[in-house]
Amino acid sequence: MAFIPSRRKRHQTGSGEVRLQLTSMMDMFTILLVFLLKTYSTHGQLINPSQDLTLPSSNVQNPPEVGLDITVSSDMVLEDGRSVIGWILVNGKPVEKTANLDEMRGYIIPNLQSVLQQYAEEGRRLEERFGTKFSGKVTIQGDKQLPYRLLIKILATCGQSNFPNMRLVVYQTEG
Repeated sequence: MAFIPSRRKRHQTGSGEVRLQLTSMMDMFTILLVFLLKTYSTHGQLINPSQDLTLPSSNVQNPPEVGLDITVSSDMVLEDGRSVIGWILVNGKPVEKTANLDEMRGYIIPNLQSVLQQYAEEGRRLEERFGTKFSGKVTIQGDKQLPYRLLIKILATCGQSNFPNMRLVVYQTEG
């Protein structure tokens, strides 16, 4: 008796290639992308604290903002390697010796006021020319041993020089 193949269709198996299911992989990559975008910080470091200062600590929750930088230091080394002792610096440039401020009467520091007014005038010109609003923001860095009387003089001078939005730079503590 001869063998007669059956007429039923046989299931054809593939050529042995494995196909990758992209749907679940795309879902996984989408979740990873959303997670990374949510955790990515776009702020960066807006303020470079001076290495020669010991800033006070605070549990403030407000993020830092960009503004004119005023640094009050007793001992400091500038970016170009020069050292200055007891100066008020505006954007890294020495303006007034802090030793002179003890003898000064009143709350306004004249040299600081003139420099701040120049920056305010420049900000107003940029506002007129390009339409960028002049915010009057200033960030003040001072050592935690800074005398309160000196801090009050700096704050009063900023307020009288068209910089009413003042922020003190501190280290943020947990809690």
